[in-house]
Amino acid sequence: MFIWCCFAVVLLIIALNDFLFFRIENEYVLALILLYAVSYCFGVSGQNFAEAFRVMCIVFVICFVLNQLNFIGGGDVKLLVPLLMFAENNVFNFIWGTAIGGLVLALAYIFCGKQVASLRRRLFIMFSILKKKKFRFLRFALLSFYKIKTRSVKFEVSDADVLKQEVPYGVALSCGGFFVIFDVMFG
Repeated sequence: MFIWCCFAVVLLIIALNDFLFFRIENEYVLALILLYAVSYCFGVSGQNFAEAFRVMCIVFVICFVLNQLNFIGGGDVKLLVPLLMFAENNVFNFIWGTAIGGLVLALAYIFCGKQVASLRRRLFIMFSILKKKKFRFLRFALLSFYKIKTRSVKFEVSDADVLKQEVPYGVALSCGGFFVIFDVMFG
């Protein structure tokens, strides 16, 4: 139970950082891999390790090629590795959750692009204020915030290029992770 709660917290952090900054930090992916290792050691995960590893390798190679062709971001590819390891026998639920999350995200960007940009801007300002308070957890939770310059964050939305906007697919992948958690905990 504790490991799944930690997994959920890290997924929330990843989704928030990807939504705000379009970045998935290596530290978060490493945290998920370490969580998987701990869950494997305690028997929480890993019942079907060989199959999960095989599926993860195949998907990673396919997504790496898609990354090289600029169809998917590098952060999304590296995030898939621990998420597919956690999914194990729940790969269908992971894919289903990711598809639903991606659909909702795409529709939000298509139909509410300006409101999404406004929300991003307001969250960014709120976290800028909290940054001055020097919360230790906030430093880990918003690692991207501390690594990039404030001026490099873009908030503009153009109606003419709605379909060319950058979309934070790490949010959709995190939704897939939440579907796995829900299936493991309540399924």
